[in-house]
Amino acid sequence: MDGTTSTDQTTLQILKLGELIQTAIADYVAAKSSQVKNAEGSLPSHALFEAQKTLLSAAGMITELVSDPSGRVIEVALQHYESRSMHIAASLRIPEILAEHGNAGCGIDTLATRVGIESRKLSRVMRCLCSAHVFRETAEDVFANNVISSALVDNDPLRAYILLCGQYAYTASDYLPRNLTDPIKGPCYSVEVTAFQDAVGTKASIWDWMEETTKVQDLLDGRNGPDGAASAYPGIFGTELQQFVQEAKDGLDTQRQVARPEHAIFSLAMIGGGRVSGRAHLYDFPWASLGNATVVDVGGGMGGFCLELSRLYPGLNFVILDRAQVIKKGENEVWQRENPSALQQGHVKFVEHDFFEENPIKNADIYWLRYILHDWSDDYCVKILDGIRAGMGPRSRLLIWYV
Repeated sequence: MDGTTSTDQTTLQILKLGELIQTAIADYVAAKSSQVKNAEGSLPSHALFEAQKTLLSAAGMITELVSDPSGRVIEVALQHYESRSMHIAASLRIPEILAEHGNAGCGIDTLATRVGIESRKLSRVMRCLCSAHVFRETAEDVFANNVISSALVDNDPLRAYILLCGQYAYTASDYLPRNLTDPIKGPCYSVEVTAFQDAVGTKASIWDWMEETTKVQDLLDGRNGPDGAASAYPGIFGTELQQFVQEAKDGLDTQRQVARPEHAIFSLAMIGGGRVSGRAHLYDFPWASLGNATVVDVGGGMGGFCLELSRLYPGLNFVILDRAQVIKKGENEVWQRENPSALQQGHVKFVEHDFFEENPIKNADIYWLRYILHDWSDDYCVKILDGIRAGMGPRSRLLIWYV
């Protein structure tokens, strides 16, 4: 088969799809009107979720059926403009600026002055996002938030996720085609032989690189390779970079060593991403039945998932396992701010751990593995699971969660 569809078949598919959409819209409206919000207001009922899924799938099918095929492949090839525009808007906190102006919107000249981009160029960035239904153009060169962009207002964890997508991972994607077709690198599954190393110019894994320190001057100059060497990756941008620029203007020593900003952004992004895609498993597993059980979050970062869980089930006890820099920030900053009583009452502990080694927490009730295995090839995954198995007791359970 050549993958083509006759005109008659296409017409029938569109008509059937129209019926499906009408039914799904009715289901969506009914489910939405009866929806009982949880504390965060972000978890849909099963009926609402199914209606959403059907409508979004149908939208994709309509795109396939009615698009000019050649035009569609060009459209997909150009989608990096949308993602890059999103990175720019988030990095400069444009949603927060627009929120100050409400539904009336903010003129492009005012917005350009606030963020430091020439107005006509910024207008193109904003219109690119408006065409993707992120932001609204309320009048010519006047922009306002819509329901999509409003999700980023005063939401640093979600913003961090957008920044994460636009930093070293974006540059690494430039090197991915040649890396995949390289006769040596292509078949290799080592975490030290990837497009990331090619882009940054390092031999370190992404995790080791993020834990390095660097000179402020190297950040300002975009030198992100080993010991301040030049690399294809230009580094942080937006307000994160502007902070260092301002410090340099204020006379602070630009030769001082600082932690790579990408590390803190990554850690915060894991909280942001978890809140978006991980709400369901706060409710879909019978956590309440565990009483005061101990949940060990393997590779748990700053403990973002357990933080959400602790608010719903305060009787549970948590042990967050991760690398030293990550858990230090989680314990001393995130939990101190978000749930200090859990720390004071001993309901949460942070333990440094390399998850390729034997798990130091023995006989826990639950070992929780979330968004870990997808980062590693099979051999690495076996080591991670072996390490957990070594710590488990006869009544321990391992929970692995993915979307």
